[in-house]
Amino acid sequence: MSQRDKILALLRVNGIMTQAELAEAIYQDNLHMSNIYNALMLLVKDDLVIRLGAYPAKYALCGTDVHQQNGLQKSSHAETRQYQVQQEEITMSAECAVGLILEYFHATEVDRHGRYLSWEHCYQAFLENRNKTDDQTVDYLALHLAFYLASWGMYRGSSFLLQKDYKVHIPIIQIIQEKRYYPLCGISAEELRKEENLHLLGEIGSRIRKCYAEERSSFADEVNHATDTLITKILLGTLGCVPAYDRYYMQAVKKHHISNGKYNKKSVYGVAKFYCDNLDVFEKLRQELSKRGIEYPPMKLMDMCFWQDAYLDDLKQK
Repeated sequence: MSQRDKILALLRVNGIMTQAELAEAIYQDNLHMSNIYNALMLLVKDDLVIRLGAYPAKYALCGTDVHQQNGLQKSSHAETRQYQVQQEEITMSAECAVGLILEYFHATEVDRHGRYLSWEHCYQAFLENRNKTDDQTVDYLALHLAFYLASWGMYRGSSFLLQKDYKVHIPIIQIIQEKRYYPLCGISAEELRKEENLHLLGEIGSRIRKCYAEERSSFADEVNHATDTLITKILLGTLGCVPAYDRYYMQAVKKHHISNGKYNKKSVYGVAKFYCDNLDVFEKLRQELSKRGIEYPPMKLMDMCFWQDAYLDDLKQK
């Protein structure tokens, strides 16, 4: 899909958008605003798009009912519409996804002390202590989080966490345990697509990142940098609200056109939409997996699916 077609598709869905909003929707940043401007001016010249006001100017398709669209943009439903533009056809079928999830799940049954089970232990601990913020519980959860992260590769030599004890996670636990973030715990795919919950997700990630950065640096002249991979692994292990954006997951969602693989609202919306588009199939599978004694949240299934897909691709290359 050309840039011109993407702009028209976004305006068709959202009604009215600014140049900055179009750049963010297409490129996930505002660095391409000049490119967007040039394309918009050509569309205005061709009488396909109209320009409304200034500072910032807004754009709409010719023939758009401006007053009606201004009202629509105030609703939360309209706010999430910008994430719905699909640039390429998704190549992952529901049947294939189920097979990958089951393959991953069965691997956790081979070894009753396998590292894959660290996620279950951690997530279960947070589920059982969701309303508790006393010092003893917070310390207990910090220890669970630390071991889960170590088990999932977050304590490698280059990580600032390797130089810290488990108590470095205590301020992070205190954030996660706030009532403000209860809606994210085990969140359904339908709820995750709502703008208010996508905003909560971005907010908690920013706070966790800032919290680690404020800790004493592990390496000279370097701020403790919490990567998207670390942030999302924490959120998956504690709230189950987003897949872990590690190398395998990002590789697979890009391959199947679920998203561009970057951790942002649009990417999370894309995987939540994929789940919702196959809701009956995935919910039936989720109920089956949950019979083991812990309820698997939707985003854990998506994490398993795309990680397994890229893992199998990697094996083929060896």
